[in-house]
Amino acid sequence: MSKGFSRRQVVAVTGLGLTAGFLVKKAEGQVVWQIDSKSCVNSKLGEVGVKVCDLCVKECVVTQSAVRAVNEFSKCGRCCVCPAYFNVKSAVGKDGLPSEKLCPRDAILRKPIGEVDPNDPANNFYEYVIDEAKCDGCGKCVMACKEPAGLGSIVLRVRHDLCVNCNNCAISQACPKDAITQWPALKAVLGLSETA
Repeated sequence: MSKGFSRRQVVAVTGLGLTAGFLVKKAEGQVVWQIDSKSCVNSKLGEVGVKVCDLCVKECVVTQSAVRAVNEFSKCGRCCVCPAYFNVKSAVGKDGLPSEKLCPRDAILRKPIGEVDPNDPANNFYEYVIDEAKCDGCGKCVMACKEPAGLGSIVLRVRHDLCVNCNNCAISQACPKDAITQWPALKAVLGLSETA
């Protein structure tokens, strides 16, 4: 045993290495469907003035689409008025916030972070969590989260536990931007790009 390492540390590192090797071998050769956010009309930054694409909902062979919206919290601004949560074009309510929510399925939950200051509502911060059981991947929140109003933190993803891995994915066939492609399973799980 090497000086400076305990037996427990050596066993832990060996166990992690064996587990990683097993997962790589298991995923080797497998492919999964994934959405390229740089091509998807709903997610692609710079695509403004275009209609929300809802083909992920309409074309998926699964009753409630295997595509879900996901908030990448590292990119989220946790704003008081999130354009993906609120319909910012709706009338302003008594509390100074838009009166309507954007999501037609009420799938986005708004949770305050820390103490809420009632005297300065614009200074409060919120976490926006997507309830995947309600979300059907319609893309409205994704489109609203894009610049200039949003930060692009909400994107669409294929949920591999819900996807039935059709050989010819119906959504992929219908997508006008070829944004749904097959990726090696290991790259998709690790969140690597298609070209990585």
